[in-house]
Amino acid sequence: MKYKSLSVLSLLMVLATACSKDAVKIPKEVRLDVSDIVATVDIHSSDQKSFLESADPVTYIDNNISDFGHSSNSAPSPVTFFWEEANDLNQKANKYVLSISENVDMSDSLEYSTKKLSFDVFNLKLKTRYYYQIKSIHSGKSFLSSIKEFTIDSYAPRNIYVDGVENVRDLGGWNIGENKIFKQGMIYRTSQFNYGGVNTFVSSPSKEGKNSLLNELKIKTDIDLRRNSDFDGYDEVNGITSSPLGKNVKYVSAPMQYGNSNIFTSSRNKNSIKTFFNTLANEDNYPVAFHCVRGTDRTGALAYVIGALVGMSSEDLIKDYLFSDFANIGDPVRYSTISGEDFYVQGIANSEGANLSEKTKNYLHNTVGVEISTLEAIKDILVEEMTY
Repeated sequence: MKYKSLSVLSLLMVLATACSKDAVKIPKEVRLDVSDIVATVDIHSSDQKSFLESADPVTYIDNNISDFGHSSNSAPSPVTFFWEEANDLNQKANKYVLSISENVDMSDSLEYSTKKLSFDVFNLKLKTRYYYQIKSIHSGKSFLSSIKEFTIDSYAPRNIYVDGVENVRDLGGWNIGENKIFKQGMIYRTSQFNYGGVNTFVSSPSKEGKNSLLNELKIKTDIDLRRNSDFDGYDEVNGITSSPLGKNVKYVSAPMQYGNSNIFTSSRNKNSIKTFFNTLANEDNYPVAFHCVRGTDRTGALAYVIGALVGMSSEDLIKDYLFSDFANIGDPVRYSTISGEDFYVQGIANSEGANLSEKTKNYLHNTVGVEISTLEAIKDILVEEMTY
């Protein structure tokens, strides 16, 4: 009698499952209307654009210094996608998937899932044509929209949004001579990835921020310029020996002193600076993120010399350096603090070389002892021919 009851129960469960499946109705006809995006999208806010377009960015910052360094305005504007759906059942989709690709066949797409009829996307590359498509999913069945396209403006810097982290941008995206560009998606400057506990500046990626760093920017190497106990007894890293981004990210400790001095002429910093550039000379380490605390002093100095090395102009180097003032960094930075006689801007200018790149290479070699072959390898990795 017990087995008979179980058989009846099993039969009822099978019938219930079958009826449940029969009850699921999937639209036969779905129309997805995707809004067009302007042909060329500008990712910079109006305030950022005003600064970048100013004839004299140094004076622009100096004249408006009280407006800078105290609020989070360094992130890019999003690219916003809108769409509508109509179907024969007047049924709402389970979810939508937005796909964005650099390829017209939609291969190697970035994919974003949402239940809404709009979505904001950050951190797309400059000077790049993108293709996009919406997928509507009803009970496992997919319906696709047509493919549309847009282009991101060519205006550098490529500022980046990472939730929880201030002052993030790609060093790449700048034109560096005829038909050449500083390659994007390779090296990023940021503020710290964990609170070091030794000052009031707090910066740490949220779950969404880590997703941006790991899955959008695909960071493989974290170079930490903050001091630790082994370096000089002053712990800015809060005791960490691995990257806060996770075990799959290579952690390189390159601690450096800073303050009212030139980090490149400090004998204490030489080994760390060599470690930094040796790490950049290995293509397997990319994409790389490097940072100190705020991402302004030590980070700003290294960003400046990398940009100068690969061929950025003095004007663009100044703009990138001062762009940190749009971030909430506590106190604003000024160009005058790095351009004095004892600092690296003047040191590079006084070095031998036919152009800024050559002068920078000689400055790093003669002042710090970085091998010329190391610096040439970095240039080979970070410079590419412009194809658009």
